[in-house]
Amino acid sequence: MDNMPPSEIPCAVVLGLSPTGLHVVRELGRQGISVVGVSAQTQAGSFSRYLSAKITELSPERRLEMLCQMFPVLELSKGKRKPVLIPTSDQDVCLIIDNIERLSQHFSFQLSYSDGLASRIMDKERFYEMCASYGVEFPRIWKGTVSDMRGLRSELLFPCIIKPSRIHEIKEKMKGKKVWMVRDVSELDRVLESVPDDSIMLLAQEIVPGAETEISLYCGYFDVGCQPSQPFTARKLRQYPPGFGSASLVQSSDESDCRQITEKFLSSIGYRGIAASEFKRDPMTGKWKIIEINVRPSLWFSISSSAAKHPVLAAYYKLAGIDRVLPELPQRNGVRWRYLLKDMWSAIFYAGAKNFILPSPDINASGGSKKRVYAVFAMDDPMPALGEVLNFFAKAWIRIRR
Repeated sequence: MDNMPPSEIPCAVVLGLSPTGLHVVRELGRQGISVVGVSAQTQAGSFSRYLSAKITELSPERRLEMLCQMFPVLELSKGKRKPVLIPTSDQDVCLIIDNIERLSQHFSFQLSYSDGLASRIMDKERFYEMCASYGVEFPRIWKGTVSDMRGLRSELLFPCIIKPSRIHEIKEKMKGKKVWMVRDVSELDRVLESVPDDSIMLLAQEIVPGAETEISLYCGYFDVGCQPSQPFTARKLRQYPPGFGSASLVQSSDESDCRQITEKFLSSIGYRGIAASEFKRDPMTGKWKIIEINVRPSLWFSISSSAAKHPVLAAYYKLAGIDRVLPELPQRNGVRWRYLLKDMWSAIFYAGAKNFILPSPDINASGGSKKRVYAVFAMDDPMPALGEVLNFFAKAWIRIRR
């Protein structure tokens, strides 16, 4: 690796050890890179054999202090390369952005966190303004505070979804949901009453019709020249919660339209770093409408490695200053990825759903699978799967007791 002795290869620090962080840990650890995992609580990735060390601390402020103490500036001034910091949740991204000057003395991380672009993309209102400026189609939206939304009752098109402009600010209040689904005015009122702060900016968004299998995914790493590296595309086949959640069943496939839109948009705005986009095709018009862009690895990234694409590894090499270029191989299509526990729940839901707002997905929309991989289980690293099951039952027991 750049003819560097192992002792001089920068370690990677992964913020978050959910299945999203677990992929980053495995992707780097399998290359012999030392990986430190950081999380607020014990998660699936906490059990990975590829972790060299880990920090488990509930307080974000305390986690920050422990990180800076583990990698002091004094040692870095002796010619060592900075460790590479990779966040795997929006909250972790915000931790970096809010402490950018301090953390930049200790770590390397993607430039979108320091140039303001990540913040703009994470703010849904500002993100859609950028999309409009660059001609990227998106679902129709209405915006306002809780009070404003009550005044828009007659203008909203039902059914619709309601979501915070900055979801990471109240994610814990949403009980695992990414959005609120609203069928009529009475449901709108119930949702608005549950929002904890009247000053929070909300977005009401039209629902793009069609099944979840109309959703396409893209990921890649954009280098300092804003050029994509290791681009990968896939089709979402099912998600959890059903209809408006995170991927639970994904298959690699050629989604060239979404790739072209994403790469043109991100290169045009000068984006540098890991990115993951999501689009849904409107069956009425045939147009692809952008749903979101994540400025970090996403849950389904672990499918990319089995499909011959390695955006996380490409990002690490660039940020670590290692002169190694990964070959741009054609992606393998037909690789099917599953987040087993959550996808089982969604499959059961659709088997019994009668009046759901969206039609049941066709899980063979991208053809039959040629290979199967999982979000948590891996033959060379089995313990996270056990940890995931234990966490699942622990959370279920807490909810039962409540």
